[in-house]
Amino acid sequence: MFDPVIIEEIITLWKPDTRACEDPILFQQVRTIMEMVFLAGLKRNEDRPVRVGVSLTNPVLLPDKGRAGESIVLRLTPRLPLTVDTLVKLAPAFDPDTTVLAVWGTEEDPTDLEIWCAIFTTHRGRNRFDPLPLEQPAPNSLAIITKRTGSLSIFQGDDLIARFKSGRFLEPVHTHFTSGLMGWRFLEVVKHHPEFKQLGMKYWHTYRDFIDYLLMETDRRGHGGIIVWLPSEFIDSESHCIIPKHLLEESPDGAALLGELCDVEQQQEVFRQSVAESSSLATICIIGETVLECKRKVIEHAEMLAQMTCVDGALVLSDRLRPISFGAFLSAPIWQERVIYWKNNRAQHLAREELFSRYGTRHNATVNFVGHYPGSAAFVISQDGPISGMTKKDDEVIHWWPDCLGKY
Repeated sequence: MFDPVIIEEIITLWKPDTRACEDPILFQQVRTIMEMVFLAGLKRNEDRPVRVGVSLTNPVLLPDKGRAGESIVLRLTPRLPLTVDTLVKLAPAFDPDTTVLAVWGTEEDPTDLEIWCAIFTTHRGRNRFDPLPLEQPAPNSLAIITKRTGSLSIFQGDDLIARFKSGRFLEPVHTHFTSGLMGWRFLEVVKHHPEFKQLGMKYWHTYRDFIDYLLMETDRRGHGGIIVWLPSEFIDSESHCIIPKHLLEESPDGAALLGELCDVEQQQEVFRQSVAESSSLATICIIGETVLECKRKVIEHAEMLAQMTCVDGALVLSDRLRPISFGAFLSAPIWQERVIYWKNNRAQHLAREELFSRYGTRHNATVNFVGHYPGSAAFVISQDGPISGMTKKDDEVIHWWPDCLGKY
């Protein structure tokens, strides 16, 4: 079903310092898992797509009972064969966001895989704004997960190492907000915020992390849509090509929330460095509670914005992270210049004809819109895969990244 080259590439990404891809047993194990998970993802359970994850984990490397490191191990008796039907039946019991079904070969045939346990880990504490610390990292095994029909995500422990979507194999890259054109596009505007002038790069890093978190929240909802990010100068202009469906007269300022969080975190750090005095310790506790409250507000702001993307059309955000409208229709002149498509850090030129034929209405409308507004950025959310990001380099070039979720 899958090209052997893809299987070899996944094994190499999982174990880059070895020649594991030359092991025929391991090759067959990984291929079997990919095929079973992919086929299970094509099924429906009570009219819902099957969501399930499978991990290749050796029972010898986990304790006999209770816990594996910090992960909860739920052993199955008897062991079950790894088949599509078995995965479909077990899937409702285990959320692939937290739990994978561990498989291993039998003593008689190591390529005959059996499900021997479920391994639970937590995702709490893994993002910048989560108030809870990380306590249960995933075992450093290969895990293959399907959350949407026709798509696979491949993990090494907690790290996403590859995706398979709509017949295409993608390696995630580090977030484009850390460096490169996308990050500079945001920073050029954000550096004029009063919060940046007061808090400097700490504010920018928090702002950048919020965009990452918003994309993750949007991706979890599994609904296609568009997020448009516009500098305030365009928001206030009457010339922009946005036909609003649901216009928001008033809405919260997300950038102010981020500035408040940065400020109290900075205070917390100062008081921690002052040590020793009991009054300082009491102050640290009070500030710590304030930090948690600020994080709650930031998380809820991201959740509110992500939910708005579930309405057909575009969510329009100002650079202050204030929602201007949702369900909006983008109507900009057709972009006639170049589009540079970045896949696995390799540039590819997309001709206009290819853009129309290979991609849908959302992508084409977004390209046209970004081309019309220098300084803007936009994200296209697919129902069955990664989130694309686009921004304009200059009057002749738009850059397009097919996967803006990076390694998250």
